[in-house]
Amino acid sequence: MFDIGFWELGLIALIALLVLGPKRLPEAARTAGRWVARLRGFIANVKQDLDREFQAEELTELRKLKEELDQARQVIGKSSSDLMQDLADSAGPEVTPDYLVKALDDTADEAKTDKRETAPETKSRPKAAKRSKKKKAVKGGSRPPTRKRKAGSGTKSG
Repeated sequence: MFDIGFWELGLIALIALLVLGPKRLPEAARTAGRWVARLRGFIANVKQDLDREFQAEELTELRKLKEELDQARQVIGKSSSDLMQDLADSAGPEVTPDYLVKALDDTADEAKTDKRETAPETKSRPKAAKRSKKKKAVKGGSRPPTRKRKAGSGTKSG
C-alpha cells in the first residue's frame, strides 16, 4: 500500500523510541493500531456501499432491458399474428371437396370399428360362470377343492 521496506520501518521505530521513550511507546503503538483498524473498517464500508450502488444501478438497467425485451416480444407476436391473418385472408377460404370429407369420415369409422374388434379379450370369466362350475363339481360327486396347506404347518414336532 505505502511501499515501505524493512529498513524504512526500522528507522521509523528507532525514531519513535527516541522521541516517545520506552514507557510511552507501547501505548502509542496500541493507539496507532486502533487508528489503522478504524481506517481499514472505514475503507471496507465505503467499498461495500459502492458495490451496493453499482449492483442497484445494474439491476435497474437489467429491469429496463427486460421491459424493452417484453415490449419487443409483444410487438413481434402482434406482427406475426397480423402476418398470419393477412396470409390467411389472401389465400381465401379453403374449400374441401365432398368426396374428401366422405373419405375422411369413412376412414374414421373404420378405425373405430377396428379398435373394437381388436380389443384384447380378458381371461377372467364372469362371476356367474365361476359359481356354476363349483356347483357342478359338487353335484357331480367329485370332491370340492380344498385349500393347500403351507409347508410344515400341518405337523407337530416335539
